[in-house]
Amino acid sequence: MARKMQLNRYFIKTSKGQKDIMKLVNQQLIKDTNLKQLYNSIYRNPGISRAQLSKDSRLSKTAVSSLVDELIARKFVYDSGASGSTNVGRKPNSLLLRAEQYYVAVFCLEEKGLNAALVDITGSASFNQQMEVPSPDDYIPLCQEYIHQIVLQQIQKEQFLGICVVVPAMIDPDRREIFATTLNLPEKDFVGELQHAFNGFPVALLNDTACFAYAEKVYTQIMEKDFAFINFGKGIGATLFIRNEMLGRASASYTQFGHYSIDPEGELCSCGNRGCLELMIGEASLKGRIARAGGSPAFRKSPAVTYGNLGQASVYGDVVSCKVVRDIADEFSIALCNLICMVHPKLIIIGGKGKDLGPLFLQEIQECLRTMGFRRMVSSVSIRYSLLDSSALYNGAMKYFFDIHYKFTQDMAGSFFIG
Repeated sequence: MARKMQLNRYFIKTSKGQKDIMKLVNQQLIKDTNLKQLYNSIYRNPGISRAQLSKDSRLSKTAVSSLVDELIARKFVYDSGASGSTNVGRKPNSLLLRAEQYYVAVFCLEEKGLNAALVDITGSASFNQQMEVPSPDDYIPLCQEYIHQIVLQQIQKEQFLGICVVVPAMIDPDRREIFATTLNLPEKDFVGELQHAFNGFPVALLNDTACFAYAEKVYTQIMEKDFAFINFGKGIGATLFIRNEMLGRASASYTQFGHYSIDPEGELCSCGNRGCLELMIGEASLKGRIARAGGSPAFRKSPAVTYGNLGQASVYGDVVSCKVVRDIADEFSIALCNLICMVHPKLIIIGGKGKDLGPLFLQEIQECLRTMGFRRMVSSVSIRYSLLDSSALYNGAMKYFFDIHYKFTQDMAGSFFIG
């Protein structure tokens, strides 16, 4: 009986200890959420006052003052003094983000190439570098070289918040593997090798289309809670936001828009399907499409045709180019109509090289959507080109990492995130 009572006391003590740990974790989570909320409010509203932050966040003035003081002490923001408010009475102090203090390194892996940039968390990129990658085994060593020989020679390690590795691929977070990619990656465990190579730093492995989409959401201030971003590159990818949340996070493992079939009798794709969207309308298909449409003097001497070449020729009235652009838009619209019927985004944004197809492509898609699909859904969707350029990938990756993964209240060293 005495032994049983001792065991009960033991379990009670253990349970209390677990509760204390959970309480501490919850307190850290709440504090981190509040710090992130205040930081982003200052980001969106430069010069905002503590009083306004308290009103917007619904936190007490005491709590806001304490949290802002911590952000100032850690050099994330600074107090610029009295604002230029026209209100009668004492002028409130303005809060601004501190630039050139904290950074994220972003690597974009391409076929036989690697692009790198060091991005300030306020948005400016520096130390941009383009590198050739002779072998798939060189991706990680070149990333390491950039971090140690460039980044850490320019800033202190304390100023370095993390690393984003961006790939044009789907990433399976459960199996920790990259698939459906245009990259020629080593057969060994690339994800594991990446984590091991940077085990002293926080690292996020992200999909490229997701980074573009997040940049569009943040920097163009998209108000729609449900929208789709379609990225035209070597392949065609899509990122969906449902109720303001990115579906599947930035791993692209929840949708493969480029391998939606628009022709069951079409050409066999490497994925095993027939008539896949990116096979039918991807850049690699353009030369053949122009030849089948009768050929064009504009491309007679061109070894390859890009979306930009085709779009430019259509602007200047080349008959064959205009036909090919319209045909591509018609086929693309079939996929869009099915996407709309499945998730009903209120906005569809075409980014990447798709913008290069020009005004005729967008006009034709808009016309097609008026005559295809379920009317009630299709008629309520707007479609436009991306408002950002290709450099948005770096800012999107940085902002996604900072908003989703970075923690003010934790030691982040060694953290590894997929998506």
